Formats: sequence, structure tokens, C-alpha cells
Amino acid sequence: MGLLSWLGLKRGDAYPNLDALLIELRRALPDDESVVLRYIAIVVVLLGKVATVDGRFTEGEERSLRDLLSHIDRLTPNDIEAVTRALRGKLPELSDDELSLCYRELKALCDGRERVEVLRLLTEVAVADGSLTPAERAELHHVADELGVPESQLEAVEHEVEHEHEQQAEAEDKAEGPPDADA
Repeated sequence: MGLLSWLGLKRGDAYPNLDALLIELRRALPDDESVVLRYIAIVVVLLGKVATVDGRFTEGEERSLRDLLSHIDRLTPNDIEAVTRALRGKLPELSDDELSLCYRELKALCDGRERVEVLRLLTEVAVADGSLTPAERAELHHVADELGVPESQLEAVEHEVEHEHEQQAEAEDKAEGPPDADA
């Protein structure tokens, strides 16, 4: 079964961005097994869904997504650009059935600890533009519920990621130094 068939999509369906994303992943990672591509595709789709749930895909969120993708050893900068380009603009709007399939597959592929780490990635992208919006927080809680991650674990992840983001912002502010008094 091909990856597009697994997602319930056929070429020419009304999901050109998802189709483009999957094509780019297969092109970038031609030797990887379908299960690996499915995992990456699901995580990238969820990253995009959380990042855009508040109606915008900011530069910070895109930068964070690129950084996360750079950790996949075999993805070159050109591959990362292609995947990001596939997500830019109108992200795929998956049906509830397709999203349910993605959640079921992710639960089958990952144990509880790994699902918490996926939520950490999603939270890092959502926080990249400053802080979690109510819409992003609600989407994270929906994904956690779908993945069977307890609310307490998600809240701990949200707190940790927000705290790390605040510390990073403070360190960047200190590195820039105090404002010039002569300006």
C-alpha cells in the first residue's frame, strides 16, 4: 500500500498540499520505509495544524519547523525547503476520518513517552512566535486527547517549553546588550 493510499488519498484529490508534502518526503528520503515516511508525514502535518490553528503561520513558527526538520539526518537544506514550501500557504485540510487515521497510526507507532515527545515538538512550534494562543493550546489538548496523553503530562510539557522559550528570549536580550543611551 502506498503512502497516499494509506492516507486515503489518490492523485488529483482535493489535497494538493498534503500530496506535495508526501511527494517531497518520498523524494527526499527514497530509501526510507513507508512507516518512517508515515511517521514524518503525520508529525509534519500535526506541526502545521498546530502552528496555523490561530490563523497564521509566522516566521518564528516556520523557523522552528525548519530547525526540527534539520534533525532528520538525511534531509538536506533543499529537502527542508521543499517540505516547508509544501506546507506554506493553505495547509491541507484533512477530514476527521483522515486525522483519526493519523492519530491511530501515531499511537501504533509510538509508545506513551514518544507521544509526549511529539507533543513537545508541537508545543515548541506553537511557542516559537511568542506564547501559546488559546487556539493553539486547545489544539494541543485535542491532539493529546487523541493520542491518549494525560492532561497532566501535556500541561507539564507546555510549562517546560514556555519556560525554556522565556529563558531563551531573556538570553537573546542580554546578548544584544542594553539600549544605547546616545540613541
